[in-house]
Amino acid sequence: LKAARAVSLGRRLGRVTCPLRARRSRRVSDRERHRALEGGRPPRAHMSAMQADTTTADGRSGAIAYRVLEGGAPGPSVPIAQRLDHYFGVSARGSTVASEIRAGCIAWMTMSYIMVVNPMILSNASTPGNLLPPQSVMTGTALAAAFGSLVAGFLGDAPLGLMPGMGLNAYFAFGLCATFGVSWQEALSCCFVSGALLTALAVFGVCHFVVSVLLSEHLKKAITVAIGVFQALIGFQVMGLVVGSPDTLVTLGDMSLSNERLYLALAGFCAISAMLASGGVPGAMLVGIWLMAFCAWATGLAPPPAGIVALPEFGATLSISFDAWAPGSGKLTGMVVGTLVFLFVALFDLAGVQYGLMGIAGLLKDGAVPRSTSIFASAGLATMVGSLLGTSPVIIANESSAGIVEGARTGLMAVTVAVLFALSAFIGPLLSAVPQVATAVPLVLIGAFMMSPCRGIDWDNLRVAIPSFLTMTVVPFTYSIHTGIVAGIFMDGFLMVCARREKEGESHIFSPSKAPPSRQITVEMRIATPHGPMSCGSASSAKLESARQLLHTLRPHATNADPSGADRDEVLRKAVEAYIESY
Repeated sequence: LKAARAVSLGRRLGRVTCPLRARRSRRVSDRERHRALEGGRPPRAHMSAMQADTTTADGRSGAIAYRVLEGGAPGPSVPIAQRLDHYFGVSARGSTVASEIRAGCIAWMTMSYIMVVNPMILSNASTPGNLLPPQSVMTGTALAAAFGSLVAGFLGDAPLGLMPGMGLNAYFAFGLCATFGVSWQEALSCCFVSGALLTALAVFGVCHFVVSVLLSEHLKKAITVAIGVFQALIGFQVMGLVVGSPDTLVTLGDMSLSNERLYLALAGFCAISAMLASGGVPGAMLVGIWLMAFCAWATGLAPPPAGIVALPEFGATLSISFDAWAPGSGKLTGMVVGTLVFLFVALFDLAGVQYGLMGIAGLLKDGAVPRSTSIFASAGLATMVGSLLGTSPVIIANESSAGIVEGARTGLMAVTVAVLFALSAFIGPLLSAVPQVATAVPLVLIGAFMMSPCRGIDWDNLRVAIPSFLTMTVVPFTYSIHTGIVAGIFMDGFLMVCARREKEGESHIFSPSKAPPSRQITVEMRIATPHGPMSCGSASSAKLESARQLLHTLRPHATNADPSGADRDEVLRKAVEAYIESY
């Protein structure tokens, strides 16, 4: 109502000061008046614009802005930055448009390696006389990542970039095509079907069920930490600090001065760390990436770009084939198996990664990812589009954490990534010249930011500690995120069944005829560990001791508290006393 009155006041002022403005103001449409009545907020005294904000049911605010300049007609004349701020709720999440765009640039830089690596891996699916064009795969990779990130940004409003997944591309080439004798055109149909199934499962709520039921809170935290360690391992490998060994699997790399790439990476690591620690350099990771790239080009460690712009190629576009799905086809079994592998690997990967990254951004609501259905669906739709463009399944990029660490909190970062990937289809020569070592350093540093969920895991409870530890270690040691997630889920379920049987046994021994349920004795086993005693059973005695300490603290407060808080403290004190007496 206040907004409507402000519009009416503007019209009256316009009639007095300028008849032309009065006539223009009378042409305001019924739709605009209705939108103003729905409600915005009153005009601020220090602004000449009356701004009405509408808030949707999911909490995202969209802006409807009008200006009343000396009684002029309301009309949208808000700067683009302000429109983006209101659409994505940037300010409401404590960020700025500049921070979101800068974070998107950083995330895109750390993700852009996929445009070079993905064609190299998928080219192994080629056979004599049936080649998969690498340049076309690069175009498809860029456009599929752009489409997926765009959908995740607008529908999911999440700071998550999407791209063809590492591991899935290797299975495409070496698992599906090589093992089952499937052509790359037929393998693309497996990607299409798996993307369609993932989208359907997301729409019908199955994906949300997997996240909310199969993944417990401690496993979700463990997955975040595991991804951080995994990314650090990848970064160390690309830097050359960690290399393979036939005796110990991994070992320290060549530390001689002749290994110039390693020392360039270490110098970049120190430079970016110093900029991050000082907090005075916006976009420290992006600055560090380009510094290392220019140093590599200047010193000859990497060839400089032969060009900047080139037209994209579409040789593999729309080459998908569904012939192997025909009943009686000798390849039908391989097609079904390959589709299911794509589906479940993507499902568990998406479930864990989106929770971990959204947790780092502080965007979880009641322990759940908001709009997770839209995020799952964006990956499914991007996989379908990617298969038509000639590339492997699309998932959330772990490297999105680089943008989150830089301050991204909204889908504007994902939209920025989408725009840059779309442009990347035309600047392939420049991106392919950026040395991989330059983008590896941020992956290691991001791992440090992903360690914080460790403190949210109850390491003194083996029921929680064992599945969490298993997830954290299996992910980097098997070089597979979904393998670690599955291992943690199975161990978590196994221990849950064991704990339930133990509780049933205790309830059989301590029957109600022998002792009241509230007075049952709880036996607790404790094991001495380097960091202190570790609980294997119930923590009832620990809860009781905590309640006693709380009561000891409340008693003096209940007598000396001010009148406004005395009643509250008294109620709390009585509740604690009742809790203790129940034991």
